[in-house]
Amino acid sequence: MNLEKLSKRVTQELDTALADDFPAAEREAILDILRRAMVDSASRTHRDMKETAIVCCGPEADLAHKIQEKMDEKRSLLIANLMGMR
Repeated sequence: MNLEKLSKRVTQELDTALADDFPAAEREAILDILRRAMVDSASRTHRDMKETAIVCCGPEADLAHKIQEKMDEKRSLLIANLMGMR
């Protein structure tokens, strides 16, 4: 999933959908809400996947921890990329 492309596409669609006389400050507030929602969605998905990995690996807790570390790295990278789009 490329969140940067998705964010740009949604931003363009919102710009088109909002009236031209819509204040710039309110427009930015709406786009900020969208960005935060995308970060929240990514974080929730990450949390759910981590819980599933731990449940599935059961006795192989070491493997689950390794998977968790990789997922944490990818989540941090995703959040850094989303914050960079501001």
